[in-house]
Amino acid sequence: MNIGQALTASVSGLTANTITVQAFITPGLPTFTMVGAKDTVLLQARERVRAACKTTGLSWPKTRITVNLSPASLPKYGASYDLAVAACLCSAMRCVNPFALDDTLVLGELALDGSVLPITSVLPIVSHALATGIQRIILPEANVPEARILSDDSLSILGVKHIQDLLRILGASSNTIGLPVSSSPSVTTQPTQNEAEQRYSSLTDGSYQFLDTASRDFTDVIGHEDAKWALEIAAAGGHHVLMQGPPGVGKTMLASRLPSILPDLTHEEAIEAACIRSSLGLPVTSPLDVTAPFLNVHHNVTLASFTGGIQGATIKPGAMTLAHHGILFLDEAPEFERNVMQALRTPLETGFVTVTRLRGAVSYPAQFQLILAQNPCPCGHLWSTHGECTCTAQELRRYRQRISGPIRDRIDIKLDVPPVHSLATPAASSDTYSPLLGTHAHWDSEHMRETVRLARERSAYRYQNLPWSTNAHADASWLMRQTPRSLLTAVNALLKREEITVRGAHKILRIAWSISDLLGKGHPDADDLSAAQALYLPGN
Repeated sequence: MNIGQALTASVSGLTANTITVQAFITPGLPTFTMVGAKDTVLLQARERVRAACKTTGLSWPKTRITVNLSPASLPKYGASYDLAVAACLCSAMRCVNPFALDDTLVLGELALDGSVLPITSVLPIVSHALATGIQRIILPEANVPEARILSDDSLSILGVKHIQDLLRILGASSNTIGLPVSSSPSVTTQPTQNEAEQRYSSLTDGSYQFLDTASRDFTDVIGHEDAKWALEIAAAGGHHVLMQGPPGVGKTMLASRLPSILPDLTHEEAIEAACIRSSLGLPVTSPLDVTAPFLNVHHNVTLASFTGGIQGATIKPGAMTLAHHGILFLDEAPEFERNVMQALRTPLETGFVTVTRLRGAVSYPAQFQLILAQNPCPCGHLWSTHGECTCTAQELRRYRQRISGPIRDRIDIKLDVPPVHSLATPAASSDTYSPLLGTHAHWDSEHMRETVRLARERSAYRYQNLPWSTNAHADASWLMRQTPRSLLTAVNALLKREEITVRGAHKILRIAWSISDLLGKGHPDADDLSAAQALYLPGN
């Protein structure tokens, strides 16, 4: 009677947990039983492990084998447990030194010829190993570069290409293995851009994509000084924006340049964004990318792709989670399915999205900055001088109702983007006049980014002992206590006339504080409140 033991990890959402794998070999009829798992893919590990061991030359025990994965209550899905099952079996058969598996996580999927295939969710597992004091991780060699992004001197990362490499690391004697052990691992490199794009295409349904915003600058945008000022306010306070205007006026161009003025992600935010990409098997760069992600979602997106759903054997994050700490852009917002738009309601309030499927429920972070764009009517010519609007009153009403009142109420800034009547544009270093701002300002991304950075520093200093750092997430009770009483009186007048809801009143105050931070004031004044009201209630 022999017992072998190995450690591996399961991932639920972005949270990893240590799983203990035990192999129990007892006299009896030749059987292989796995307990503590209910996933079909995981149960099939017995066939993959058996074939990999036999092709390697290991003698398979012709007796009763029981493999237990504990805690049994934790969800376990996928094939990443194969290598740990093989390791504990070898330990139970005394093919390797059982003490070689102490404080070691073993991860990897086995092919029938014994080769080790890459897995996903490597970064959450490495983060868990660092937090729990694990000393070593053995995983597929293809995952080593990603794992070393977060690892330090306290954690040893070992890559294997074949089960033979695992046996060599665990101290198996050369006569234990029928095939020659590979002499040295090959150099592992990061995937090329084409390989990364192929992996990305195979993991998504094409309904959303990351946009490369590195070369985009606000100097490319002709005119629209008010829109630029509004987006600067949105960047400073983390506010959601709805842009409305005829086709071709530059709504998408404006939105795609918003990341160019956002501050870099903090180290913790960059790690969390990288863990989200890792959970989908998307490439993660080293050093970590600190640019805020910009996710452009197509209107044909499904609810499962938007919020998260089943991919392979596990629940994977959707577009809302991939935009965490960044921007979620929905162009032609009224064309999205109603259930997709309604799915935004809870994440906009809580910063989390819960995916509930037959396999269970998983919560993912989804604290993004929402940018919506829409035409004024279905045909797009309501405000245009290039054609006559042919929409009926019923069509126009139905179109505007596609974005429901509760969603509009959660949007901070509603922005009308009018047509541009001249191609003349000032040089990047010159300044132009903004009627909304009421002054001259520079409208290139370099100057705007510096202004936003200073505004963020002012708000971060103000909230340094509070659980939020931007105005968009400031607590309503704090706003009521800190805002001057004269401004509250003006907001109460809007509430009394039922022009806004209580949520709308709080959003106007948050926008006013963002404007105050941009202008370097200690607190908002009447002018800031008036500008905030114009942004939240355009046309009033």
